[in-house]
Amino acid sequence: MTLSVVLAQATLVRASVVLVRDAPREVSTVTLVLVDPSRATPATPTEPGQATRTLPTTVHFPTTTPVRALPLIVLAHGLNGHPHMLDELSESWASAGFVVATPRFPRTNVGEDGKAALADVKEYPGDLSFVITSLVAMSRTTTPGPLTGRIDPHHIGAAGVSLGGMAVYGLTSNTCCRDPRVDAAILMAAVRPPLPRGRYVRSNIPLMLVHGDADTGYRYSAKAYPELGSPKWFITLRGGRHGPPFEDPPDEFDALVRSTTSAFWQRYLAGDRGAADRIVREVERNSDRATLRRDLGA
Repeated sequence: MTLSVVLAQATLVRASVVLVRDAPREVSTVTLVLVDPSRATPATPTEPGQATRTLPTTVHFPTTTPVRALPLIVLAHGLNGHPHMLDELSESWASAGFVVATPRFPRTNVGEDGKAALADVKEYPGDLSFVITSLVAMSRTTTPGPLTGRIDPHHIGAAGVSLGGMAVYGLTSNTCCRDPRVDAAILMAAVRPPLPRGRYVRSNIPLMLVHGDADTGYRYSAKAYPELGSPKWFITLRGGRHGPPFEDPPDEFDALVRSTTSAFWQRYLAGDRGAADRIVREVERNSDRATLRRDLGA
């Protein structure tokens, strides 16, 4: 994908600036429509197929002056999800010093009929890689734009909720679709069934799993953790459900999730070694509601 093609396929929809409550930085938000001309979108009973893949993408980033390059995080929603269901989590990461991009996937998000097409899930990892490529290209262009100069292409993270977590597992530890540009990843209530192509292999990048043990899918994280390389972290939310700890409606685990995940990014994308201790202390302060396993390797 060349720079010129990427920019020709991107459309700015809206832009805004907000002040995140109890956060140190203002956060700007832009919504882009990214179109991948190299891959198709399958038909469903209610929608025709398309020769391209359209990915409306919400991007949150700190409003810094002067502009400087910051680590990029791509965040994948789950089945019947939507980027706006993750706005508060995205804004908390942006306020912590990161550019956060949340694409809306073509066939696994809520449609007018309230249904999603699971057959399209195999395209999730490729969608995330395309978003990374597109935003890095926009940052590098000399044409002035909202993201020009804002992304550090050498520090990239990926995160996913539920089925979006499967995409991140694919991006980081499946032979089908690993992206070597991803330096660290967070899996939230993530599922890990086999992907149609490839096989899971031991990951060698820092990973954090966050999962509520009241979620029937908790078994996926419990099984995956021993199979992952180090450094790795596993936070269990006692009594936590599937989506509420991560999505926008208020939940008792909101503060814990946002503080520990932000610290993980600060440790592994921003090089803040003290952030690891902050994760431990935050879980210890919430020991009645959370437990921590970790293996930092040699």
